[in-house]
Amino acid sequence: MSSILLCKEHLAEVKKALREEYPEVGSSHLSEALAAALGFRTHASLIHATESSTENDYVLLVDEDFDGRLKELGYEPDLSFGFELIDSPVLLKTACRYAYDIHYKSQREKAYRNIVVAAVNEGLRRELFTLRPDDNRWPGWKGPRSPNDHSSARFAFELPNGLPAIAYTADAGFSELAINVSVCPTTKTSDWVYNYQAGFKAGDAFAASWLERERGAWIQSATGSFKCRNALLSQLAAMEIRPAGYGDRGRVIM
Repeated sequence: MSSILLCKEHLAEVKKALREEYPEVGSSHLSEALAAALGFRTHASLIHATESSTENDYVLLVDEDFDGRLKELGYEPDLSFGFELIDSPVLLKTACRYAYDIHYKSQREKAYRNIVVAAVNEGLRRELFTLRPDDNRWPGWKGPRSPNDHSSARFAFELPNGLPAIAYTADAGFSELAINVSVCPTTKTSDWVYNYQAGFKAGDAFAASWLERERGAWIQSATGSFKCRNALLSQLAAMEIRPAGYGDRGRVIM
């Protein structure tokens, strides 16, 4: 997959590429399918969203949603086509070479994925960082070439299912961010959430990851870090969360 900054100029660039790929599809229908790929019900609602978007509002382009809308409009989609095949600087790559070998099949894997995505989404919403390389914005960040920078950010938030969580983020070098998250935190969570091996010392569920931002934007799937009380597993696995402009899987780079 790919993602795109939510602005009219970038959307026009992708629309131009789609018209070359689908010359038989009407312009208005391509616009509706593009809107569906971005998670909008109509093209009008997409355009309305661009009027209040910011420089950091990247949104995923979902191939299956694009294809599904084309079929609803009476066209046969080209299943060999994907947005990642469009060669354009306005698109952000959201998958590494090995992403398609990674699957979140079990409840544990789905729960891991969901709480990490929720933490990254919240960090982006708060503008503590962006998907751009080295673009960290939390208080105390001194820049990528500051040898004595040990700044980080911790923030409490609520998962979509209402459970409390605390996340930790820090620069990990090479434009990566460390992303750890604790669900139903303990009184000592803040002392442990930074630790990749925190486990139940940080809360009733704990996951660690890294957010790639140099070659694109995606989560590195460190599922081996995940610890979860059995009573929470099904709740965390059942959440439906869409990543805010980045991929939800990738190989861990050590």
